[in-house]
This record gives sequence, structure tokens and C-alpha cells, in this order.
Amino acid sequence: MRVVVGIGARAGVDAAEMVYAIAAVLRPDWRVEAIASIDRKADLVAAVASSMGVRAITFTAAELSVARTVTSSDRVSRAVGTGSVAEAAALLAAGSAETLVPRTVRSAITVAVAGVTGGQVLTATLSSTQSRR
Repeated sequence: MRVVVGIGARAGVDAAEMVYAIAAVLRPDWRVEAIASIDRKADLVAAVASSMGVRAITFTAAELSVARTVTSSDRVSRAVGTGSVAEAAALLAAGSAETLVPRTVRSAITVAVAGVTGGQVLTATLSSTQSRR
């Protein structure tokens, strides 16, 4: 199954820590197509995606805030302007309505996984940035 991994992290988390957290939630039969997150984490997203050989996709807080998510954090909303980062980013990039792995928090890292629907991962939105590997 093709999946998109949404990530979120507090300041100071590096790419290696994030890759470790992602590996902990992935199933062997899943193929990661992209790493997605908020635009203010673009450098981390790019580093993680590059190390995994997949695309990086970022969204603005406004774009993430329109995603229908199961979870939301008041702390995250106050910090970045949207209550969901990892879960919303995974859902938006995958074009999915539900996650395969719901928002999972490990220390300062949040990961969520959504299955790709409609044949392909989001290719762009007007204000989203992407890098290809």
C-alpha cells in the first residue's frame, strides 16, 4: 500500500530522530510516497524525505486547518496556528479522509500515516511547497 507520512515536531528534533519515529509506525508492506508537514518545518521535512528517498510536501497553517482530523491540540494551535499538523498533512497530501496510523506522539515527535487514494499523492497546491528526490 502506498502511504504518506505526516510529521510534526518541537524545536530541536533532527532528521535521524524523525526517521526512527517513522520507522516505528510503518508496516513492511507500506511504501512511503512522501513526507508532509507544515511549511515552517520545511527544512526538517526536506531532510527526512531526502534520507528516505521520497518527496517532501509542506502546507501552510491555513491549509492544514481545513483538514478534518480526529485529533486537535490547543497547544499546537497556539504555537503554529492550526490544531493538527502531522495528521492533517498526511490526510491532505494523500487525498484521504482517514488515517491508517492515527496521530502518534513519541516525546517531541508526532507522526500520522494516511493511505494514498485516487492514484497519486498531491502534486501541488497554490501555496504548498514541494521538493522531489
